[in-house]
Amino acid sequence: MRLSSITVTAAVASGIAGASASCDSGPFPMPLCKGVKIEDATIATLQQWMAQGALTSQDLVTCYLARIEQTNKYLHSISEVNPDALSIAATMDQERAAGRVRGPLHGIPFLTKDNYYTDDKHNTSEGTLVLLGGRFVSEATVVKKLRAAGGVLLGHSTMSEAADHRALSSYASGYSSRTGQTRNAYNLTQPTAGSSSGSVVAVRTNQVAVAFGTETYGSLVHPAAQLGLYTIKPTPGLISRYGVVTGSFWHDTPGALARSMADVALAMDILVGPDPHDNLTFDAIGHYPENGYASQIAGKDSLRGMKLGIPWDPYWSTNGHINSPGIREQYEKSIQQLKAAGAEVYNITNSPFVGLANKYGGGQASDMPPEFNHALVFSTLLAVGYGEYLADWTFPAGDERRGKMSTLAEMAAWNRAHNDTTGALGNGTWWWDRKTGQSFYDAGVATNGTMGTAFWTAFGYVRTAARRAIDLAHAYVLEDGSSSHVVALDGVLIPNGRGGNRGNACASLPSFAGYPIAAVPLGLDGFSTPFGLCVYGRQFGEAKLVEVASAMEDLFAWKGKPRWYNYDTARGPWDLPWPGYTCSDASQDRYGCEAAAASS
Repeated sequence: MRLSSITVTAAVASGIAGASASCDSGPFPMPLCKGVKIEDATIATLQQWMAQGALTSQDLVTCYLARIEQTNKYLHSISEVNPDALSIAATMDQERAAGRVRGPLHGIPFLTKDNYYTDDKHNTSEGTLVLLGGRFVSEATVVKKLRAAGGVLLGHSTMSEAADHRALSSYASGYSSRTGQTRNAYNLTQPTAGSSSGSVVAVRTNQVAVAFGTETYGSLVHPAAQLGLYTIKPTPGLISRYGVVTGSFWHDTPGALARSMADVALAMDILVGPDPHDNLTFDAIGHYPENGYASQIAGKDSLRGMKLGIPWDPYWSTNGHINSPGIREQYEKSIQQLKAAGAEVYNITNSPFVGLANKYGGGQASDMPPEFNHALVFSTLLAVGYGEYLADWTFPAGDERRGKMSTLAEMAAWNRAHNDTTGALGNGTWWWDRKTGQSFYDAGVATNGTMGTAFWTAFGYVRTAARRAIDLAHAYVLEDGSSSHVVALDGVLIPNGRGGNRGNACASLPSFAGYPIAAVPLGLDGFSTPFGLCVYGRQFGEAKLVEVASAMEDLFAWKGKPRWYNYDTARGPWDLPWPGYTCSDASQDRYGCEAAAASS
């Protein structure tokens, strides 16, 4: 893996020097930063220390670089560090000394996923080799806003190659040809569950204070669950996507991954707003809270009278995660905590999600008519998205790709021509589809980006049906004898975790709908990796999600630290050590998973 030419060794020496105590147990204790415990510190806490003069922005950059040097060879969470990070931090320190503080992000180091184009000295490649070395016409709008707010770009985090849009099956989430396999610091044999893998790992292991990822279909909320972080996947269009490599115009959205909902809300206040380069952002005008998203942060007392729904089928019944050993009991305990705090919890037995989501929670129902299969939508939009993005993407003079990389088809052909490094022809490895190596690319190429009748039929039906289902779930019909009335719910709760051979299931329908989701950590599963709750919101309902999720954060106060299990032995994709079980269709129909012989 290539880190930038910044002198990380010197930063390590400076950052660790004087660390008289470490801040956690385990093989990689977090050193103090100039005598200050920055482990798991929120943005507000870091700002307080800088305001008091206990730390500078340069100190933070130096200490985070030291942490990257200490841990990245095991985690593969950082693609490159920004060679200008220390000089940017110095500028922020000079401004602070002169009495100018731009805002709550002033001097705070941040990372962006490797699909955010940054107009500087390090690469943006979407985790691919095919785009490595190229340049976009302009820096991503979100990066410009973060810089203007005083943030210090520390570097790029790793990601699943092409944001999990390269292969349709038999691929390892978090793997890319450029940087290898990103690892989950709780248990390095377990997945990170989505393409924003490096961002979540970096924040959770204190390589940075806050990081930014993207979601098309779960890549914010699912990794947040697997690493015990907070996030909101916004309604597409709330935050500009310009300058971020496109997977799907109608589904993609950037978002923050952080240690608190307050940090997520702070980032949203910086990033929202219309952008002439992204016409979907104009749909959000009029939907921003009057005093900003940070004003919606609430404590657990706000749960009193809050109305929350639990859709039994399929998410709380036959979902693989909740039927994994010991998991349902933890969720039931959390529901009791919510009730004890005064929340009104409604069991949605007549779930509007039945027939849309499959029986086990993820994806579409198996009996969905083929003309409504959303796979066609994603494949078509992938071809369209790359075509539009590549129109403003160039390579240096003399590069063989210059003038020859304008379509997804040309990207796929380049990958095949460089099979030794890309595995595009299917090389029998565990990280790519063994038959083609890039089946998602191939499916996109096959559509030719044609948004014809078949596309609009599938897109229109599924989007409308998913929106109707989520809206109906928020309108609980309370029967009272011979009469009934509708209870408007503040949020709909969905289990968010993995189990056996089953992946996370909370993101599918909100992706189809283009609706927001919040993620809140809750506990540890049998593999010692975190899980949590998703909270479904309605279109542009992020302010309510901030309120609900922050109140739950205050109640649950989950603080589980990574234990780095198998950090020195993990080799293959997911070794599935203890406790040993699998969740088959038959076992989930019985609300359970099948025991297997425990492995060491």
